[in-house]
Amino acid sequence: MLLASCTSAAKPRATNGRTRRTDSGRRDVRMRSTRFPAFVPSIVQDLQEPYAKDMAMNICREEIEVQGRNVMSSYVPPSGAHVSSDRPPLLLIHGFDSSCMEFRRLRPRLEERKLESWAFDLLGWGFTDPTPCLETCEDDESREMEPMGCGPEAKTKHLHAFWTQKLERRPMVLLGASLGGAAALHFALRHPEAVKALVLVDAQGFIEGIGPMATLPTPFAKVGLQVLKSVPLRDVANRMAYFDKEKFATREARDIGRLHCLLPHWEEANLSFMQSGGYRVSSDIQRVSQKTLVLWGEQDAILEPRYATQFQQTLPNAMLRWIKESGHVPHLEQPERTAEAIEEFMQSLHERKPQQPNTTLA
Repeated sequence: MLLASCTSAAKPRATNGRTRRTDSGRRDVRMRSTRFPAFVPSIVQDLQEPYAKDMAMNICREEIEVQGRNVMSSYVPPSGAHVSSDRPPLLLIHGFDSSCMEFRRLRPRLEERKLESWAFDLLGWGFTDPTPCLETCEDDESREMEPMGCGPEAKTKHLHAFWTQKLERRPMVLLGASLGGAAALHFALRHPEAVKALVLVDAQGFIEGIGPMATLPTPFAKVGLQVLKSVPLRDVANRMAYFDKEKFATREARDIGRLHCLLPHWEEANLSFMQSGGYRVSSDIQRVSQKTLVLWGEQDAILEPRYATQFQQTLPNAMLRWIKESGHVPHLEQPERTAEAIEEFMQSLHERKPQQPNTTLA
């Protein structure tokens, strides 16, 4: 392993690839002449969807210190326009091996509703650079630190550091989609003071770990990862994700979903997550006391609808809302209905009367 210095730098400015860093911290990759960030693979320039282009152009990367390691962390900040200051920030967490691009259609609709939304790339996924967490490095006193890896605990530490350094420790509403739901629950259980409320979108939580993949010998695991990012497999996953496949399961949707797979260290980061065993939160879900909105696509073909009612029955302070004409990703397939449900939930957080579990349709 390489030895890397992980000493803290002066507080850096965020960059989306259009400006160079001038502080003493680690530089991002070279600027590109287009409006897209330089760290996003060049095929981004072929995108046609306006929401995708706008989202990609607004991705920033900034050093976030995570236990002595400076991690170039990618996120899309709120635009600042018409944001209501009396509501908590809303942090959006993507699913397994995905990125902040997953929220390209939801984010503008949240902003229209004056919600302060941040789309964040978990350590090891999206456009966050995992390198400092995959290497042995030294602390300020030249003591060797073992790699953090990119497992659930490392992801939670990274998220907590982002919350501390960028959201300034303001209690937030944490939204997790698919496996991002397990990540959100994992975080809320360890840092309840940081989470005012939860939104779980077709979330994983009752399926433990990642099965046999966790114990595969490394050579076989690497072969599996090459299959994971392959076009044929992504095509299959793309079609499974949507209810209206003709409209939404397009080639461009597939390409957007695998943009981050083309980055350096993608394989190492995913191998690290696989070997960690994945998230195991099912036995602790009943301890999550925050108000929780469970959103579920009625036609989800990836996670059965029974998991939605299981969340409603297990979480002590939850409400369930079904999203009509939607598969596994209502934030992509029905972003208007999803945003409306989130807005109503955010408004309910100001109510003094305890929220009663119920079920509604959107």
